[in-house]
Amino acid sequence: MDILLVRHGESEGNRDQKLQGSIDKPLTDKGRGQARRLGAWLKARGARVDASYCSPLMRANETAKLVTETAELPAPTVLESVAEIHAGSLEDMTRDEIVAAHPAFMGRRLSSLGDFSAYGGESHDDVMARVRRTIDRLTSSHRERADRVLLVAHGGFNFHFTKALLCDPVPRLNMMRWGNCTASLIRLRERRGHYIGELTWHVPNELMVTADEAAASDALFP
Repeated sequence: MDILLVRHGESEGNRDQKLQGSIDKPLTDKGRGQARRLGAWLKARGARVDASYCSPLMRANETAKLVTETAELPAPTVLESVAEIHAGSLEDMTRDEIVAAHPAFMGRRLSSLGDFSAYGGESHDDVMARVRRTIDRLTSSHRERADRVLLVAHGGFNFHFTKALLCDPVPRLNMMRWGNCTASLIRLRERRGHYIGELTWHVPNELMVTADEAAASDALFP
């Protein structure tokens, strides 16, 4: 089974530099353009997908619909377990607002990333339970047929989901940059008694460009 894992396009919360979590924000026009660019990039490369899934939150749902329509892939099915991590009282706050209200938050160890239990949100264990349910759901439906599935979710969820697919035992920390409409292909195979994933590629949206756009841009290497 292959998983084409995508983060949603730029949302209004991203634009306003707010921690969204479970807050439901729509895409911006830029985010819609990112989703269409990803769809066009996949279509140009002959991408094949047997099933598509997405988070119930509108920023991921809309991204998934735009990507699948543009790339002519199967329409997405909502998967509740891939919603973004609930961040409790930190939701809908900017970095400066978080620092003012919770001074200790920015000083936490990196290994605590994605755990918001101290602020009334989800704990690491809560999120990993959702991750495991998602993996079980996908493997039960698609492993035997060796399907390729598209999954459009969120930066926080993808952070934990990727760890669980690629690592055994699953670490607390794994640093991958999940920009808006970044896409990764993770190939899951049986290897010496482990059904484990291999990161085949990881492409940010800004690299999904035509040759002319690439020649005109130097933004990737300032």
